[in-house]
Amino acid sequence: MSERRQYYRIDHPVIIEHKCVSDEDVAHSNQPFQFEVSAYFSLQAQLHAIDAECSHYLHRISESSAPLSAYLQSLNRKIELIAQALTADSLKLDQGEPQFINLSEGGINFLSQQSLEPGQALALKLVFTESRLGMMLYARVIRSEAQAEGFEVAAEFLHMPENCRTQLARLILEAQARQRQNELYQV
Repeated sequence: MSERRQYYRIDHPVIIEHKCVSDEDVAHSNQPFQFEVSAYFSLQAQLHAIDAECSHYLHRISESSAPLSAYLQSLNRKIELIAQALTADSLKLDQGEPQFINLSEGGINFLSQQSLEPGQALALKLVFTESRLGMMLYARVIRSEAQAEGFEVAAEFLHMPENCRTQLARLILEAQARQRQNELYQV
């Protein structure tokens, strides 16, 4: 079984930008620098990274003190609301139209207007429309196949920072839980 099939995959709405980059760019940085992003984009990414780092501690605190855990979770929700209010204008969906991509912790399938060569390194900028989470990652094209609307590109992630992997795993688990819940209510 290939590595990209070892992960749970979801279809998810995302605004995606991609740029072809050199292998040298990928080797010298674990996150793309090829995109201009606002301070708010960076703020959201950093807050999500901090949240992922702290989730283990919050779990341990909840085991010993439920009231303290509840209080810290409330503070975290306040911070999230403030961040969402601050970033709402800067992460408007006018950056592009969302498309449904197929996503896993190992890679991504998306629609491109141009054909990409297998083996080509890419810088990706993803804005998840539901959570307003922004991520920048490197990937390598596995295949690019002509479709009626453009080219379906499959790519595997390269050198993904651990905080991005954690955020992506959480996003996928939440989407999987929502999907299961929807299936239960439809029965």
